[in-house]
Amino acid sequence: MNKIYEKLSTQKHMLMGTSLIRIAFGLLILYFYFIHYGQRRFLWGPNGMQDHETLTKQLFTTNNFSIYQLNDSLLYFEIIFHIGVVIAFFFTIGFMGRLTAILNFIFIWSLQHANVLILDGGDNVMRIILFYLLFANTTAFFSVDGYRRKQKVSSITLSPSLFNAFHNLAVLASIIQVSFMYLTSGMHKIMGEVWQNGTALYYILQVDEYTHPFFKELIISSDFLLLIGAYGAIFAQITYPFLLFNRYTRYIAIFNIIAMHIGIAIVMGLFTFSATMISIQLVLLKNEEYERAYTAVKRLLSKLRLRKGKQYEVEQIEQV
Repeated sequence: MNKIYEKLSTQKHMLMGTSLIRIAFGLLILYFYFIHYGQRRFLWGPNGMQDHETLTKQLFTTNNFSIYQLNDSLLYFEIIFHIGVVIAFFFTIGFMGRLTAILNFIFIWSLQHANVLILDGGDNVMRIILFYLLFANTTAFFSVDGYRRKQKVSSITLSPSLFNAFHNLAVLASIIQVSFMYLTSGMHKIMGEVWQNGTALYYILQVDEYTHPFFKELIISSDFLLLIGAYGAIFAQITYPFLLFNRYTRYIAIFNIIAMHIGIAIVMGLFTFSATMISIQLVLLKNEEYERAYTAVKRLLSKLRLRKGKQYEVEQIEQV
């Protein structure tokens, strides 16, 4: 028990991953705000798609809360909405990370519960992970807070062990949450007859709101693609938590899930849902792995620039 606590409390792990997921979630939240900006009063306003009284009753019935229910003034709505945008921006750039993380969670929770009819399911997972990240350090890299800390190197001290433990447990909780989600989703698919016989995608693609005509015709016209799509999704979800146990097979798990969600985004048009689930994969890699990837990309770009330079010199010599 002491060894486990020592491993959790000695240092913070996955700091680069938690920083990247902060940016990814922040950009998705800003995208959610701006893509609906022109229709914001209709979608969430007190006199829009549903009036203030209906919203209040709905939230009371579902035991939910939204700061948008506190006042039925259009001015109040506009102020709260735009404050939410500003907070989301501060959260994305990592400014006053702990405070903006809490406020961002409250504001995005409130906005999404003010109209659940336009959500796609990714919002539920995002809110859960955002809650876990309240206890993690998400501004160690690529943030205003991180830059300000670097300017005060002399005053930096090691973080208390309790804060380290909170951070690492938050990361662990996020990984466990997603692992169970994929596992249970895969298990339910296995128990479904249409998934067993490989015809599930055929029925899914009959829903026009969640498919593109081109991909619909392409996939349903091929038994092979229907089988690959159905069994591939089951395989990716069922094996995900088990492949994560090994440092090498972890890459396979991440690749399978990313490939599956890219397919969902393209074929079904569920962009924000897929982007949310892909963003969560960022927290699975260690700092050293990101550093190795960065070094490899940098080395590759250097080689390409060198090759391009040599090619240019050869062309100049040939012209002479």
